[in-house]
Amino acid sequence: MKTFRIVSTTIIILMATLFSAQIAAAHPLGNFTINHYAGLYLTGETIELDFVLDMAEIPAFQEIIVFDTNGDGQPGLSEVAGYHAEKCLSLRPQLNLRLNGRPAGWELVWSGVEFPAGAGGLPTLRLSCEFQTPIAAAGDTVRVEFEDKVLTERLGWREIVVTGDGIELQGDLTDMAYSISRRLTAYPDDLLSSPLDQRQVSFKLVPAPGSAQRAMLPGAGQQPDQALTNRDDGFTQLITLPNLTGSTILLALGVAFIWGAAHALTPGHGKTIVAAYLVGSRGTVGHAIFLGLVTTFTHTAGVFILGFLTLFASRFILPEQLYPWLGVMSGALVVGIGLSLFRGRLANMLGRSDGHHHHDHDHHHPHEHDHHHDHGHTHIPPGADGTPVTWRSLLALGVSGGLIPCPSALVVMLSAIALQRIGFGLILIVTFSLGLAGVLTAIGLIWVQARRLFEHAPRYGGLFKHMAGGGRLIRALPAASALFITVVGLGVMLRALVQTGLLG
Repeated sequence: MKTFRIVSTTIIILMATLFSAQIAAAHPLGNFTINHYAGLYLTGETIELDFVLDMAEIPAFQEIIVFDTNGDGQPGLSEVAGYHAEKCLSLRPQLNLRLNGRPAGWELVWSGVEFPAGAGGLPTLRLSCEFQTPIAAAGDTVRVEFEDKVLTERLGWREIVVTGDGIELQGDLTDMAYSISRRLTAYPDDLLSSPLDQRQVSFKLVPAPGSAQRAMLPGAGQQPDQALTNRDDGFTQLITLPNLTGSTILLALGVAFIWGAAHALTPGHGKTIVAAYLVGSRGTVGHAIFLGLVTTFTHTAGVFILGFLTLFASRFILPEQLYPWLGVMSGALVVGIGLSLFRGRLANMLGRSDGHHHHDHDHHHPHEHDHHHDHGHTHIPPGADGTPVTWRSLLALGVSGGLIPCPSALVVMLSAIALQRIGFGLILIVTFSLGLAGVLTAIGLIWVQARRLFEHAPRYGGLFKHMAGGGRLIRALPAASALFITVVGLGVMLRALVQTGLLG
């Protein structure tokens, strides 16, 4: 009965993987994010600050290591007893407040921390800090300036809300009247792709009857909404399966493979690049296997390199800052592949055109024809249409396809460390990578076979070849696909450069 329950649970996860791919993201804004809420509440005498940090799985993992004295990867009651107050005090200097141009200090009046469940058995972290400061010039107009400079280099949502009681607030506060994220518990779906980024505010406080009503009480210790407590996807759930047996491990590996395959079907991951590369080349099963193995190795290695940085080198290199540079490297590789192929395939196309010209002109002189035919083939580089693809290009293509690892795979790795299931986690990540690589390779081979069938089909391919210009279009297809690869690579590289901040 117990085995049946375990197997049933795994099958349910498998079904969820197949039919609920839309829940792929763990934290709504991503596993790397640290999200801010700063609620300023003003009266005629005081300013209160309700400050909340919502850390997703990976930064929460890094933060827990700081106070995890017993090394079990979990926040114990004794370990967090003094953590939240100390952490709030350490953040206080970065919550800059100026009144009439002069710096004002904050007094910590309350602090708390919660650890909502995250993906793969990893907790997230929600830190709440309540500060207060008096307004010395009570009864007079006060110019208030506030800036959130906490963890400025980290990615995430940043929200400022300003409300008051018994006062008038003068300034452009239209977008800061209430919390659209409900204090980081319910992020609006339409803003997930472009998170709010409010870092500073300036306004005047004028004591007056009638005031803006307080939009939301600080709510110290308030539990996050249930919608944000279940952040698992079908892949990250696997590392938390209880009572691992041979049958559950096999089922888990099947789920990991399918999830990797599904992940490959999401935007990106080089599907169009692989297709465009192989559609103009003579791909074989051996090339497909090599491409899959390189992609698998690169993706798995990328997960472990990022995991190492997360655990040991995050003070020097933040994983979320490395991600865009991996995109730049991936795009640069693709551009290099595309330019090399375009040069070779263009020469091949022109060489074949010359060969056909000589063949038509000298068909009565076979000796001379052979000479020109051989001369034409000397212009055909390895890897061009009609000749085997080069292993170097396949290696670069596989590396570019697996260079940017999936954040969910990184969560599984960190979960495996925390749960002391490193071997199981490694197998899951490798299987996930195999699923991703298998789809990329299969897509490429499907395109190759489709092209061959089209060219050799007597009814359609042959007809197209004999149509006016049809033969020229087919000969131009490899060069066009190489040019397409170059353009896509440039797009990937430019988008990644924008994410690094080098391009506006």
